[in-house]
Amino acid sequence: MWRARQALPNECSSGGLSAILRCDDFSSLFPPTTKVKCMSDAGFFLDAVYISGARSLRRMYFGVVNTQGLQNTLPRTCTSHLDATSCFFPQNIINQVKSPLFILNSAFDSWQIESSIAPPSADPSGSWHNCSSSFKCNASQMQFLEGN
Repeated sequence: MWRARQALPNECSSGGLSAILRCDDFSSLFPPTTKVKCMSDAGFFLDAVYISGARSLRRMYFGVVNTQGLQNTLPRTCTSHLDATSCFFPQNIINQVKSPLFILNSAFDSWQIESSIAPPSADPSGSWHNCSSSFKCNASQMQFLEGN
């Protein structure tokens, strides 16, 4: 790696989240003459209130951060003013990444809709199923999605 002139980790989904969280750490593995850029594909997860008012990903991320003991590995510039779980969400640390970072994320992601906004546990009637699985959303659902 010491001879590399360029490096570009390109990760997807949870790997894309890692590309954001660890971009600067990856960059530090190379000499200053190496051009390092990071790419995150679908690694931007929503810290959204879902249709029933809870936050499923926040609860899941809390478990990940605590089970894996990530509190001390997250950027101190974030954890100095936010809790560690909040610092696991890219929107709270992205402005602190110093290395060039490319982000690719779909505006409407069926997994995000089903997991972050309308999980089955929050939609017992199944009224969001068509919206989350095939983007066949009614007007009020689209308005909700566009407001989040």
